[in-house]
Amino acid sequence: MRQISSISSLVKFLAFTFLFVSTNVSAQDAAAGEKLFKANCATCHNWDKPGTGPALMGVKDRVQPGSFASADEWLKAWIKNNTKVIASGDAYANKIYKENNKSAMTVFGFLSDAQLVDIIAFLDKGPAPKVVVAGAPTPDPGVPVEEEGSDLWMILVIITIATIVIIIFTGINRSMKNVINAREGKEIEESKTFMGAIGHWMKGHKKLASIIGLVIFLMLGKIGWDALAGIGIYQGYAPKQPIAFPHDLHAGKNQIDCKYCHSSARVSKTSGIPSANVCMNCHKYIDKGSGSGTTEIAKLYAYIGWNPDSAKYLTKDGKMRNDTAIEWVSVHKLPDFVYFNHSQHVEVGKVACQKCHGEVEKMQEVKQYSELTMGWCINCHRESEVQFAGNDYYLKIHEDAKAENKHKKDFKFTVEKIGGLECAKCHY
Repeated sequence: MRQISSISSLVKFLAFTFLFVSTNVSAQDAAAGEKLFKANCATCHNWDKPGTGPALMGVKDRVQPGSFASADEWLKAWIKNNTKVIASGDAYANKIYKENNKSAMTVFGFLSDAQLVDIIAFLDKGPAPKVVVAGAPTPDPGVPVEEEGSDLWMILVIITIATIVIIIFTGINRSMKNVINAREGKEIEESKTFMGAIGHWMKGHKKLASIIGLVIFLMLGKIGWDALAGIGIYQGYAPKQPIAFPHDLHAGKNQIDCKYCHSSARVSKTSGIPSANVCMNCHKYIDKGSGSGTTEIAKLYAYIGWNPDSAKYLTKDGKMRNDTAIEWVSVHKLPDFVYFNHSQHVEVGKVACQKCHGEVEKMQEVKQYSELTMGWCINCHRESEVQFAGNDYYLKIHEDAKAENKHKKDFKFTVEKIGGLECAKCHY
């Protein structure tokens, strides 16, 4: 009996161990499958709604394996080479093919059988639930970042408080003098207005009053000069856009390269405003933002004519309806008499976008970061050294200039040295 009991215990232990191991292997397979799904399938397929292809929730239950041994075997063959399955005459494969406008799916012949098993394990289990930390703040892309205010209001408050204090102490001083004069039988000083008291003090302290007056004159002159010099400079300008586009989410959190959307910056004078179809590369499948929900993305759909429910473009008279342009508001604008070439700076000069535009990846609403004045550009050309490494654009000019200046100690090869301060470079 003891032997039977021991054997029974051993069998139970082995069964429990097998169940535990198989459960964990399944979880690991599903996790690996989710990674493979995101890397290869998520471009066209969503889990719970149609994309370019159908939604995949419950796909195993929908599959009709036909001549295949199981739904898993059918899915493996379909993912690996769907065109082969369609050509074989499989009824369910041809049904799916027709329902999706005869759009053939990408062939994933490079995936191994083990990887296909992992993907199917993920399709069986579904995506892992998102963990939301209680009390964690949710950024709202529609709310502009609060900027640091000017110190002008603080100066005005200090001046106001100082004026009140002077008025109070001047009155107290006059009252105390009158009390003493009354006791001593002297003439009582007449009450003076604040300005009258200041005039009286200035008569008795002419040199000090002159110095104070000169300082005030110079300060007012400086304020006036700065005000005049700031005409036409819109540093900090952040206009409201027709669609709230959070750069901190796209360029920051998601680390999308600036030149993915502003692709013209590599090859053109202008950086270019991305067309709506660039946005739709991602937003065919992402219809809800982390902060604004569906509000802002719905505006994009309205402009381009996309129906997220049917995952199709709306049509007008048989043609795709995307004829409404998004009227983006320009943030950075140079005068017409100034020539600036983005490709010359971005590709040739190897200048980072943040050098002129600031840390856009931290901005919700883009603002004008730099002055964009002539003096600002000239200072940059005087201070910025030419990037020689891997830059053959001006190779001959660089080599000649280095040879001419090799005898100079601590010589910095700045943009100025290759004609960066010539008027005709920017004005012609």
